[in-house]
Amino acid sequence: MVNKLLSASLLVLGMVLSGYAQNTCTQSLRSAQTAYDEGQLQRIPVLLESCLNSRDGFTDEEKTLAYRLLTLAHIFMDEPQKADEAMLALLKFNPQFEINEGADPAELINLYGTFRTTPILSYGIKGGGNITLVEVLNSFGVHNLEGTDGEYQKDPGFQVGFSVEIPLTKKLTLNPELYLMGNFNTYVNNFGNIDSLNRFIRKQEFTFSHLTASLPVTLQYRLIDNSKLNPYVFAGASANYALSSTLNGQTNSSNESFEGPTEDLMEQRFALNFNAILGGGIKLKVGKNQLLIEARFNYGILNQLDEDKRYANQELLFNYGYIHDDIKLHSIALSVGYLLPLYKPKKL
Repeated sequence: MVNKLLSASLLVLGMVLSGYAQNTCTQSLRSAQTAYDEGQLQRIPVLLESCLNSRDGFTDEEKTLAYRLLTLAHIFMDEPQKADEAMLALLKFNPQFEINEGADPAELINLYGTFRTTPILSYGIKGGGNITLVEVLNSFGVHNLEGTDGEYQKDPGFQVGFSVEIPLTKKLTLNPELYLMGNFNTYVNNFGNIDSLNRFIRKQEFTFSHLTASLPVTLQYRLIDNSKLNPYVFAGASANYALSSTLNGQTNSSNESFEGPTEDLMEQRFALNFNAILGGGIKLKVGKNQLLIEARFNYGILNQLDEDKRYANQELLFNYGYIHDDIKLHSIALSVGYLLPLYKPKKL
């Protein structure tokens, strides 16, 4: 019981002392502002120093104001090195400090312009959904291809990844990323036809699943300069490495319905492929970070199938009655992301 009372007393005492220190520092900031207004510049460093070095001194807003006031004092006392030190301390404490060009003295504006004040990069995560668009280059089958109406339907997929943005100029940003992508589509073929095994096939329905590691690199162009709302467009390319590719489904004929195990298609596909990328998005400032929403079109450049391996999977050929078409895979993706800026202010 005694220990609990002692702990509670120490906690209350700490809160009182912290509140007292903050009130004292608030008064010191007011006194420093008065000294600045009255031209008593040499008093300002003395009034602010202890609170700037104290953990429980200024609030974050007060500390920003104190560093700004200290920088101004050194500027007008003709102490350029100390003014640089104060400005650098301000930018390290509050990297998103911005000049008010309509109210701040020209000397402060000019000094601010001699420092790097933009992020050296931003990093974060992106994720969302996609639909896969299949472009058939050449059709193949164990049956007569005339009179069939096979089509690849668009199934929802996903993408999730890590993104880095590196500003190159005020308008241009380099954006390398690393994605894990899942692309899915269903192939449906309703027809009446005789295959090479003399089966009268009525219907085929297969689900294709593709899991890919993708490394996109794009160049963003900022359309409007706005600190809170930033629309942009981008273009680039990606290298894609297939992690898995499978088929699962069934073939119905006049005398049987075959539904086998999931078939691995990796032997028949190229592991490495490439996309061209075009898209656009918008970034919204949320506190010190950014929320983004973007849409992109991924255009598959190469045929997915290794033509030399077209007939390699005997299960597909004789059980499902299916021969892989020559196809390109495109996709439309919508993603949401969250980016954190990384600042490293310095004198330019």
